[in-house]
Amino acid sequence: MLKLAFGLMLIAVCGASTIQLLRVRTTKTVYTSQYTIHRKAYNWLQARAECIRCGGHLVTINDVAEHFFLTRALQRYKIRSAWTGLNDRAKEGDYRWDRFNAVGGYKRWCKGEPNNLGNEDAAELFAHTSSCLNDLGIHHKRFFICEVNVHKTLSVKTV
Repeated sequence: MLKLAFGLMLIAVCGASTIQLLRVRTTKTVYTSQYTIHRKAYNWLQARAECIRCGGHLVTINDVAEHFFLTRALQRYKIRSAWTGLNDRAKEGDYRWDRFNAVGGYKRWCKGEPNNLGNEDAAELFAHTSSCLNDLGIHHKRFFICEVNVHKTLSVKTV
């Protein structure tokens, strides 16, 4: 009899059409990058603007795996080199990635680079056998790599 009274009181307080459930779930969010290799040659500033227009930024290379992933992609499409987001436009010799003005990342320079030969303020990624970075004047026209960062939920576990 006590259980019945409690049940009726709960319905009266919460309303006859209310059902409350507690759900515990675990999600795993993974951050990924989507790359676009643009096969139209732009100078560095034009390439940067085009990446921003497309919702991304000139590529930031974070580690050795990403570096070689990108050089293999350029090789596959027979592209000799492409602009990256690495530059020292703000302070000579202080190379930073364009996105968030980041200092870190992965920088595998070609031998003797960066050499700032003729005011070279941005880095292109060479895809030939040495697969390295070369500093170059921003007025030169190159293909370029845009990166769009996205996040996805991979799994949801409901208990």
